[in-house]
Formats: sequence, structure tokens, C-alpha cells
Amino acid sequence: MSGATTSSGFRSDFDFTTLITLAGMTAVIFLGGLFISEAVGEIPPDIDFKPFFIVYAIMFFVPWGTPTISVAVGGGLGEAIGDVIEGYEIDDPFGLAGYVVGFTVAGYMMKDANADDYVTLSLAAIVGAFVQILIEGLGIIVIEGEAVSVYATVVAGNTVTHGIVLGLIPLIPTVAALEGRVERFMGEAAKTTAD
Repeated sequence: MSGATTSSGFRSDFDFTTLITLAGMTAVIFLGGLFISEAVGEIPPDIDFKPFFIVYAIMFFVPWGTPTISVAVGGGLGEAIGDVIEGYEIDDPFGLAGYVVGFTVAGYMMKDANADDYVTLSLAAIVGAFVQILIEGLGIIVIEGEAVSVYATVVAGNTVTHGIVLGLIPLIPTVAALEGRVERFMGEAAKTTAD
């Protein structure tokens, strides 16, 4: 490994193969979760159910830095692949950008959290979902020409479904169940061995 840790704790000393593996693993697992959760359908105007806890849980176990961004990109790619399968829409690039930024924000918030730090995990889950839909929802205004009230409804609804229902509620028991069990599979990218 080569690279350095910055004063903010951002780690960039991971090889490209590790980062690609993290992104690919996250994309596949998140896409599988999307197939299950999106079967529920949407609540109009555009509120759906996406298992953000999957990406958050993977992200919890990696150190803040390029592994966090790899996991965020993997989450975005999982969603993008799902979009292509279900029918690509012109506003999907807003969604991809939102996923990468929202997941990265959540990862930053969780960087020093422990599995029993419920407040930090909860805030990270909600804020990450909020940031993601703020960006994705811009497509509703910019491309679809919807009213700001529709945008506000979509932001509020998806923050609840992604950040709470399929965010913090399953995240807390998932992290507790996986702690001490997944780090050995993650090798050098595991938070407990890399920090």
C-alpha cells in the first residue's frame, strides 16, 4: 500500500483492487436488496423503498477515506444497474450523483462510530438519505418541471423510507449482528484492522 492519512483521518493508502472489490461487492448486494424492496412499489408522487442500510452497514466497517467512496460508488452503481434493468429515465444521473454524495456523507458521519453509538448511526442514516434525495429530487424540478411542493413531498417521503424505515431501523441490528464477523473477510479494508 502507498498513500497517506490526512489530518482529517481520510485514508488513501488502499490499492485499486481493494477499492474495486468494495465497490463491486456493494453494487451486487445493494442491487439484490433493491430487487426485493422495490417490489413493494411506489407511493405517489415518487416515494419508494430502498434498502440504504445495506450500503450503510458495509460502509460502517471500512475506514473513512477511499474505501468509503468506493462503497458509495458501489451503492450508486447498484442503483444505476437497477435503473437500466427497469428502464432508464432521463433524470437518473441526478440519482446517481445523489447516491454517491449521500452515502459518502453518511460514511463521514459514521467514521468514528461504534456499533452501539445509536445516535450517530441514526443521524448518519437520516442525513445520508436526506442529502441523496435532495440531489436526486432536483431532477423532478429541472427535468420534469414539477412544482417545489412535489419536490418537498418527495424529499420528505424518501428521507423517511430510505433514512428511517430501510435506513436506521435495520442498520442498528445489522451492524450489531455483523460486528466481529465480517472484518476478516474485508482484509485490509476493515475499519478495525486498518485504523
